[in-house]
Amino acid sequence: MTGWNRLEDPSPQLLQQAAASFGLLASTMRLHIVWVLSQGEADVGTLADRVGGTLQAVSQHLAKLKLAGIVSNRREGRRQVYEVEDPQVATLVRLMIEKLDAAEPTAFGEVRRLRGSGV
Repeated sequence: MTGWNRLEDPSPQLLQQAAASFGLLASTMRLHIVWVLSQGEADVGTLADRVGGTLQAVSQHLAKLKLAGIVSNRREGRRQVYEVEDPQVATLVRLMIEKLDAAEPTAFGEVRRLRGSGV
């Protein structure tokens, strides 16, 4: 752990790492994969069925998530089983999706408007 504490602003390097992590989760399919894995481990075939992607596409997204340390895998017989590496990441994803789901329908439109305005 670094010398950062909650009373100080985070370093530019820490903010850059956080932005990169959020950017990685900005993909709808990767976010959906983390959502599914937050409910328990799954293999590529199960994930592809749940997120509506091809095996190849899901495998590519899993490789990126694995390189970033968001998911991990283990061999179980002939298949690879994936899980969220850090429970806090799974919690963050679940909280955001649950918050947006509970929000008024106009809330998502407001996020889209702000994003387009450069805010």
